[in-house]
Amino acid sequence: MIIVYGADWCEDTRRSLRHLRRLGVAHRYINIDEDLDALVRAKALNDGRRRTPTIDLGMGGTALVEPDNDTLTGALVEMDMLTEADAHDRLGVQNVGDFERVLRTSAGAALALAGSASPRALRWPLRLFGAAVALTGLTGWCPVYQYASVTSIDGPGDRPDEAHRKAWLSSRPAAPAAVPNPAEIAK
Repeated sequence: MIIVYGADWCEDTRRSLRHLRRLGVAHRYINIDEDLDALVRAKALNDGRRRTPTIDLGMGGTALVEPDNDTLTGALVEMDMLTEADAHDRLGVQNVGDFERVLRTSAGAALALAGSASPRALRWPLRLFGAAVALTGLTGWCPVYQYASVTSIDGPGDRPDEAHRKAWLSSRPAAPAAVPNPAEIAK
């Protein structure tokens, strides 16, 4: 079991926990501000220093200290906890950042309500469009973003105070090439 030693106030801890959730990787979070035994264990993994997050992958490997998302994903792939293709697919399930999700849900609800007060010819189109926009906010997935291979995750549309870039959208990395099965090659 992966153990994340962190603190609720730490942006890197929140980002790492969010990334593990998006990847669907089982983990346990321990707040070292509330659990002094966990603080001692985290410092032991970290040459006696208090740094968050410290992520113990639990398989005899070295702990990850303040890893970025790519480093964390790479370590999970290296430890065979998931494949590159699995990681790509799981991260593709959500392509709308958290802040943008709130905006889309609010705007969709506003459009649906505006449809109620609109002229008869515009009522249902506005309601349906509002519902579609709100649905992309609720699910965190936008078919237009998927088709265009873009995402607002890790930008200002996700968590503005934790953004890794200034542009709202960035291109989504391509899926890794499938590794051929040696048994198939022999045929």
